Amino acid sequence: MPTVDDRMEEDDAQTGAEGSFFMSLHPNRSLSQSGFVILMSSVALISFVSGLLFLSMGAWPVFGFFGLDALLIYYAFRLNFRAARRYETIKIHKDLFTITRIAPDGAEKIEAFDAYWSRTMIERGQLCVTNRGKSYEIGNFLGEDEKIEVQGLIATALDTYRKGGVLQSPSPSTSIIS
Repeated sequence: MPTVDDRMEEDDAQTGAEGSFFMSLHPNRSLSQSGFVILMSSVALISFVSGLLFLSMGAWPVFGFFGLDALLIYYAFRLNFRAARRYETIKIHKDLFTITRIAPDGAEKIEAFDAYWSRTMIERGQLCVTNRGKSYEIGNFLGEDEKIEVQGLIATALDTYRKGGVLQSPSPSTSIIS
């Protein structure tokens, strides 16, 4: 049985499609690193000043809770930034539809299958690629409008592939596609 690498090296005998389709999906990040520094500096300053106010009134335990609040906010944002490092790539090349998922820690999970039988659909708010009875969810971190856009781009690429046309990667129209 041919492996994924063997199939990638073979010519496009099934459809005669040329080129390749590549899309990289990233979670939306509305807060930049510099914005995070400004936000956390503001939170720390407000917490410190408020804590000093309570400390001067004799409510010394409140000072510690303000510090704890600032630390918890910092920790929550760091977890959010870590989760935002994950992304997915979609590739159609030489009869293969490949989904590569990159976890925040850099671990890769690759799923490859025959592109000819692949279909995209949005079902119950999930963007899925189906192939011979199996369904693969992609872009679960995307918003509804972004899922519709990505579904349209992939469906167009698959239609072009089936017709033997020249595949081209899409031009990004949103920040989640690169």
